[in-house]
Amino acid sequence: MSVDERAAKRELESEILTRVVAGDVDAFEYFVVTYQKRITRFVYTLLRDPADADGITQDVFVKAFRALPEFKGQSAFETWLTRIAINAVRDHIRRRKPVVSFSELRADPDDDGPELPAAFDPADGTSPERDLLSRDIRRRIAEALVALSPRQRAVFVMKHYEEKSIAEIKVVTGLDEGTIKSHLFRAARKLRERLEDLR
Repeated sequence: MSVDERAAKRELESEILTRVVAGDVDAFEYFVVTYQKRITRFVYTLLRDPADADGITQDVFVKAFRALPEFKGQSAFETWLTRIAINAVRDHIRRRKPVVSFSELRADPDDDGPELPAAFDPADGTSPERDLLSRDIRRRIAEALVALSPRQRAVFVMKHYEEKSIAEIKVVTGLDEGTIKSHLFRAARKLRERLEDLR
């Protein structure tokens, strides 16, 4: 998205937000339609549980709607919404019992794992073997991501899956640049160790 397109989007969203705050509740649907899929995928990549991802995503939009009067527009709405999602995931992890259920141990055979960045995905549809390889790599990457700390996972996903810059991650997470780079370095090292045999 170009700078002009980004500016136009922010202006449009600012107008819609003004309408919502003024009482046009139905106008909030624009944000749900525009961002629900992305936020669900983001939360799912962090938690690896579809039910939790759906529930937390709904909570994120409810929290955002209730907090709209506090939104000052200093960042893009998407950035603000992602920050709410990160906090919701963090709260969910804190509340969750440190017990692994049997259902979490059993891999879902239909689950390919998170959507891979295009540069990492070996599937090109040219052969069943390549598609099978892609499925296996997706599963292995998903397992490796779950082994990261929640903060490392969030920073890694934003950088490599959502292609956000360090500056954008800083705005969303509130972490300083050095801490973000440190989390990215540690996450990459852990992933390399776990995926060594794929090289």
